[in-house]
Amino acid sequence: MDKSLFEASLTGNVQALNQLLQKDELILDRVSLTRFSETPLHIAALRGHLDFVKVLLREKPTLAVSLDSVRRTPLHVASAGGHVEIVCELLQVMSAEGCGFRDQDGRTALYLAVKNEQLDIIKVLIQTRPDLGRELEENGETILHICISYNRFEAFKLLCQLWSEDELAMMTDCNGNTLLHLAAVHKQVQTVKYLLQKSSIRTNRNVVNGHGFTELDVLDHSPRDFQTLEIKTLLMEANFLRAKDAKLFQTLIESNSSQNVTNLDRKPKGLMSRVWNWYLNNNGNWLEKQRGILILATIVVATTSFYSGLHPPGGTFTNSSDGPLGNAVKTEGMGTQFDDFVIKNTIIMVFSLIILVVLLSGIPLRNKFCLWVLNLATVCIIFLVTVTYLTEIANMSPDTWVNPTTFVMCLAWMLLCLLFAFIHTVFFIIWVVKKLLKARIRTRNSDQIGV
Repeated sequence: MDKSLFEASLTGNVQALNQLLQKDELILDRVSLTRFSETPLHIAALRGHLDFVKVLLREKPTLAVSLDSVRRTPLHVASAGGHVEIVCELLQVMSAEGCGFRDQDGRTALYLAVKNEQLDIIKVLIQTRPDLGRELEENGETILHICISYNRFEAFKLLCQLWSEDELAMMTDCNGNTLLHLAAVHKQVQTVKYLLQKSSIRTNRNVVNGHGFTELDVLDHSPRDFQTLEIKTLLMEANFLRAKDAKLFQTLIESNSSQNVTNLDRKPKGLMSRVWNWYLNNNGNWLEKQRGILILATIVVATTSFYSGLHPPGGTFTNSSDGPLGNAVKTEGMGTQFDDFVIKNTIIMVFSLIILVVLLSGIPLRNKFCLWVLNLATVCIIFLVTVTYLTEIANMSPDTWVNPTTFVMCLAWMLLCLLFAFIHTVFFIIWVVKKLLKARIRTRNSDQIGV
């Protein structure tokens, strides 16, 4: 390149350029024949000399597509330098293909504008050629991956408008990293928050990269700092999981789905079947947890029945003139009623003590026989307490008269207790029969195998 032309390009001296053109009309034509890699347009675009660029483009428009030693066009240089007006002038004389020309490193003018976050130039470039922002880099990345790599958040937001939400969610680089993977790796909290606002990204969460890592897994392999903790909190609040947890969760979902389908194919069970299944699955966990409370309750019942036996209704003789000292008043002329009271009270006390011994012995309450005994003993106690109460109320009333409401309530309660005992007894017998049948079948099979 002529020295005078170089100096004019360097300073942007339009007057000197015009004088050189008047002296030698071919001076710009011979630029490509010199040993200099940069053309005057490269230098003027680099320095931001707009008027100088206009003259060069008017005199020789083909300079707009000339290449320097690293295969950069003047558009590359102007985009990297942030010279918006010069970029607009170059785009007027360049073809659409020229806008996407790549240098020796595979970088376009848009790439360099993003790298330096020249937002105005990015807008001009994508307005001129919208598909430029959707082109893939040589390594399979998009311009959005470049934004994250250089932490250019504003450029990232601007270029995201070229893609749909579904495309943003499924966009990956050559290593299978999504945009969220890269944002987490580079600890870009702003970018992570922006991406989590996209419903499609939240829906398609837990995507694994080429190494089988989700976003949380990537953070686990990164140095821990405040940004890492903040991003991890954001991801966990959005229900993101690690790869192993996501696989387990997916397995559970598939298992539940298949189970639901199987249940739909089955006929709905009747009431008796549901009750039977409940009885079989009732393993006494509740009784085990409440063992202490049950012990206290049986002690209270046993103590009360013991006290009632020593202090029967009507009291005892305290005066020898009335009868033998210490004897129950009801023994005089009411021996049968007193005997009935003593028998019922004794049964209540003995059954309470039986329950107490079972609970204190440490026998596992998951045993069906143990549950059956406890249920029958409890029902018997409740039944006899009710009968005793009703009998004593009748004995204390004139002509053994009992209020109808009281009688009906006590009778209904006693019938309910009998029904409860009957149901548990039937279920227990069925359970025993099934156990015996299974044992018999196993024995028969063993004999057949032995033969």
